[in-house]
Amino acid sequence: MSSHNIAYSVSGTPTSGCIVALHGVTDNGASLSDIATHYNTSWKVFLLDTLGHGLSSHFNPEDLTSPFEAVLQAMHPRILDCARSAPNRKIVLMGHSMGGAISAYFARNYPELVECLILEDPALLTPEQAKLYASATSELVSHLEKVTSNIGEAIVTLMKTYKTWPPSEYGPWAQGKTQVDRAFVATGRVGAVGRDVLAQLRVPTLIVTGEKDDVLFGQSGREEVEALGNPYLHTALIPDATHTVRRDQSAQFYAIVDRFIDENRNATNSEPYIASELRDVIAATPVQTTDDVQKMREGGEELLANVTAAPGIHVETVDIGREYPCELRLLAEEGKDPSCVVVSIHGGGYVAGKASYDDPYNSILTGVFGGALVASPDYGLAPEHPFPEGAEDCVEAILYVKKRFPDLPLYVYGDSAGAGLARQATEILARRGIEVGIRRLILLEPCLENTMDTLSFSTFADGPIWTKEASTHAWEHYLLGEHRGAGACCGGNDEAERHDTCCGDKDSDAERGGERCCSTGGATIPYVPSREVMEKMPPTMIIVNPNDPLRDEGMRLAVDLADVGVPVELHMLAGTFHGALTLQGTRTWRAVRALIESFIAADFS
Repeated sequence: MSSHNIAYSVSGTPTSGCIVALHGVTDNGASLSDIATHYNTSWKVFLLDTLGHGLSSHFNPEDLTSPFEAVLQAMHPRILDCARSAPNRKIVLMGHSMGGAISAYFARNYPELVECLILEDPALLTPEQAKLYASATSELVSHLEKVTSNIGEAIVTLMKTYKTWPPSEYGPWAQGKTQVDRAFVATGRVGAVGRDVLAQLRVPTLIVTGEKDDVLFGQSGREEVEALGNPYLHTALIPDATHTVRRDQSAQFYAIVDRFIDENRNATNSEPYIASELRDVIAATPVQTTDDVQKMREGGEELLANVTAAPGIHVETVDIGREYPCELRLLAEEGKDPSCVVVSIHGGGYVAGKASYDDPYNSILTGVFGGALVASPDYGLAPEHPFPEGAEDCVEAILYVKKRFPDLPLYVYGDSAGAGLARQATEILARRGIEVGIRRLILLEPCLENTMDTLSFSTFADGPIWTKEASTHAWEHYLLGEHRGAGACCGGNDEAERHDTCCGDKDSDAERGGERCCSTGGATIPYVPSREVMEKMPPTMIIVNPNDPLRDEGMRLAVDLADVGVPVELHMLAGTFHGALTLQGTRTWRAVRALIESFIAADFS
């Protein structure tokens, strides 16, 4: 079987799901751009170039003996890949003409992956129509060459003939004619012969056709469909529409299609599995109000202000602050020399939490790491202290313990935003060329990427516990600080002013601690998958939750590290969600503890 590269464009966010659209013969994915414009505010929209069209591969000589079958073989794997991007692994599949025929066969073969099917006058040809196409191949190829030789004139003629098309359609129509594989067009087989596939469909299907002379279905085709008696099939005829129904009558087309999608798609997602020992925790956990950081902090203070270290644990505090106070809490077993040092960085969405709140947990970590001294920095919180200030505080904590305990093994550990800070601090040290000998980096449910564009952020946008809304506000505070909403990087609306405020007169990433000033007036970016940085990372363990919007970015980091040769372990425990990994007295925590102990004992030489 031939292997082909299939090109596509993608836009939007899969809040509602994913739409995959396929064009007709001699067109390209760009000719479907109005579909993306119409849907991509709440859908992730894929516009595919079919085999022999647009930027996709041309046909191989052996493909041309059965060109439509070759198209199906080439397109089905790409559509399958698109379905993997959908939160519920199902797509709304749309196709015009030949794209409609491809879509119909895909839906027949993979009904479990298709929510509903939209066929715009599909090229499911009657024998008479197939003969007509075959007899007109030389004229069609000549037309393609004429358009290619004088694109401007062809577009002017098209605009006079099809006056109601969206303006965005004319250029791609002509572009498609220059790109299409002439050898394919010359075969005359530009669709599937016969309509038996319609009787075999088991997904909600809407066939939209017009009434002009060039349509493939029209009223007679509607009657033929209705005679099949397939309850999954529905039809609509739009007056004054040609074969290019959507382009001729866009408003009517989308009104009909939108209603059909709303009525027939299955919007429900599967219920996530939550471990029985953890289920009561969700209802008992306060809402993460990162839009109101003061309220969030007050809630934390009310719950955790009186917690203390475990009996037998000595707590020492030192100030490692640079421009503002920053307490570093040092916890160790009384009367014993520590065997190693662990810099433990607390979570809180970059905007909340205190090192002291983690005294009970850090007391436990002293034993997990075999008699460790655990150092926990009370780093500056956003928005008062935006990136990279909190990360710089964590760097100072690492440097302090390295200087004070130079001969002890050093580990860096973080949970959630604390894991993000642990990774950021490690990167800053690497970019500055400061070697501190971090033996292991341990990241639990790390909060890494401000883009929030992974599949897990769509699947678990509403949690449990951590939500996309909470994450959005947290990142805004962390990246924009008190200038949140002003559209500035670190103050000021002029690009040069923003750069000077953020970066001063420092010219290199190393001098700035690794931060990058966004030239478009957005925010500094705390994480990019730089191979140069990745190669300098210590052996790393990442634990993610299956039911967590942060899941996929943690997995992606693990892959990035593995691809540059860093020893990395990635774990995901069944039934966990954000914040569940360190709940004491649970099987989940016992499993996490065992993983940590195994990882720090491993030999990666």
